[in-house]
Amino acid sequence: MRIIEQAEKDCRAAWAAQPEATQGWCIHHGQEWEALSVPIANRIAYILAEKPKSEQVTRLDNMRPMSAASAAIVATAWKAYDEATATAWKAYDEATATAWKAYEEAKATAWKAYDEAKASSYDEATATAWKAYEEAKAPAWKAYEEATAPAWKAHEEAKATAWKAYDEATATAHRADVSTHTWNGKSIFKST
Repeated sequence: MRIIEQAEKDCRAAWAAQPEATQGWCIHHGQEWEALSVPIANRIAYILAEKPKSEQVTRLDNMRPMSAASAAIVATAWKAYDEATATAWKAYDEATATAWKAYEEAKATAWKAYDEAKASSYDEATATAWKAYEEAKAPAWKAYEEATAPAWKAHEEAKATAWKAYDEATATAHRADVSTHTWNGKSIFKST
């Protein structure tokens, strides 16, 4: 079983060996990697002072600098993800714009009829007009959802495929930089 003092020493040594590092692995337990926002010594001190002793070794063992090679892999993977999803996002935006315009026009017509009915007699006419408004709006909303569903599905599929590729590239880079990694794709977990 590793002791906290050795995990701290190894963590500090890893960062000292790469003083030019601007990004790191598992600086916070819910993020696989991130850019440094404060000196790493501050984060180490925080872990030692504030985190439960049962978590300190795991956190320190996982918190390592991102090598330049890994930073390049992550940047390339992110760019590929961004490009893959941009086309699908644009198609979704175009489908949404047309469908939203049709929905808004139908809703505006129904709202105008509601306002006119409400102006003449509030009680009965308002209830009837509100019902008519809701009934007129419903098919327009259904049409909007049907028009945008294929574009949303295509967007989500493109995003999932691109995210998988990004995630695999990042995981490979992570394992190359952090031999003691216990990242599970969402968080670090205690090594056993």
